Amino acid sequence: MDIALTDFSAAQQRALFDLLILAMYADGHLTTVEDELLQQLLAAMGYAEESDRQREFDAAVTRIRPCVQSIHKVKEQALLLAETFTVSSQQKHVFAAVEQIMTSDQHVSSLENTLLSELRMKFRL
Repeated sequence: MDIALTDFSAAQQRALFDLLILAMYADGHLTTVEDELLQQLLAAMGYAEESDRQREFDAAVTRIRPCVQSIHKVKEQALLLAETFTVSSQQKHVFAAVEQIMTSDQHVSSLENTLLSELRMKFRL
């Protein structure tokens, strides 16, 4: 995943990671490609050790898991996390990262399409 995290605050990095976890779980098809992309992002966020990356991954899953129980909650959480990004260049990077996670399995579900549309509207892309 090629995203310059230096332009993001620590809170924005966490929101980005949570949004990507939400995107990963949106279709229920977890792939190793998605996991590898998220591990790369965690490493870029400064989590060099595998145990640290796993801890952060688990914490994000714990935060996001309650939100994937319904389409409404998924959309609500995605838009809430999207509010963290107020600069146009950040929004473009975030959208590209979410899109990369969602399309990495070569299948885009209707929920994923809906989320991408919602984020596109939110970010005015």
